[in-house]
Amino acid sequence: MRHILILIIFLLINTNTFADKKFEKDLKKISKDNAFIDNTGKIYSVDKIDNKENTILVIYTHGAMSDQKLDKCLSKWNLVPQVIRNLHNKKINNYEVKIYRLCSGVRGWSQSEQDKMWKHHEKTGNLSLKNNDGKFLMTKQKQNQKLKVIKNTIDKFADNGFKNIILAGHSSGGWQSLKIQSNSDNLIDGVIGLHPGAGGTVKNRKEWPWWEDIRYYGFGDFTKLNAIIITHDKDNYNSPNDYSLLKKSNDVEFVNISDSKCKKKATLGGYHGLALTKCYADEEQKENDLINYLGKLF
Repeated sequence: MRHILILIIFLLINTNTFADKKFEKDLKKISKDNAFIDNTGKIYSVDKIDNKENTILVIYTHGAMSDQKLDKCLSKWNLVPQVIRNLHNKKINNYEVKIYRLCSGVRGWSQSEQDKMWKHHEKTGNLSLKNNDGKFLMTKQKQNQKLKVIKNTIDKFADNGFKNIILAGHSSGGWQSLKIQSNSDNLIDGVIGLHPGAGGTVKNRKEWPWWEDIRYYGFGDFTKLNAIIITHDKDNYNSPNDYSLLKKSNDVEFVNISDSKCKKKATLGGYHGLALTKCYADEEQKENDLINYLGKLF
């Protein structure tokens, strides 16, 4: 009996250690591409930033593929879009904007873990399944691993003197940014969400309802949100009704770009990625929705 108990303890420790090692291995691989970038995407050193107290730091986070896939932030669809890069060095009252490219695409569940959670949800209707180490299996899901990377990055910059932080992101990057804000007070100043969302397409979530629960898992107080959200009526990952909970806050501004003259690009996710196109960046320079949003904050 004692030998069996020792074996069980060993397996629990080993499983948890393996999960941590996988996260650290993935993070090491992708984080080498983290960087401050200018409006052309050119990298520069943090040493070039003289006055951190008067800097608005925009941390941009890309979207996500499946749990088992490592997302590279230099893939075409994950690059910091021109609409965000155009904010570089913009003067907002007494502040100046700087852009940081955050690579957050660590892997999440293994296929077997994903299957376990699906079967558990199908049976119970909830996401309460625990791993062998006693922790909720949802903490290993890719969206929550991405959130962990973003949160750690915020803490790092705050410790280094950056006090005016905006999170920006496309799809899952924007969604996790909103989730972080809903669970904290004064950690960040605002969020720029470009078609933010999670859990796959609208069709996917109707056919597999558990992805709808995963989408909203981990949100805190929606009334804490202060954000500008770029949407499109033909976005097949987000229907207009999918943002209803965000409207609990009076400080969330929605900018619908369904009337944009820009053409969708399949490589950027169709209408789900319209805000990533250079065409939209050119339109936004005339509208100045993002600049005006930052002006309200600072």
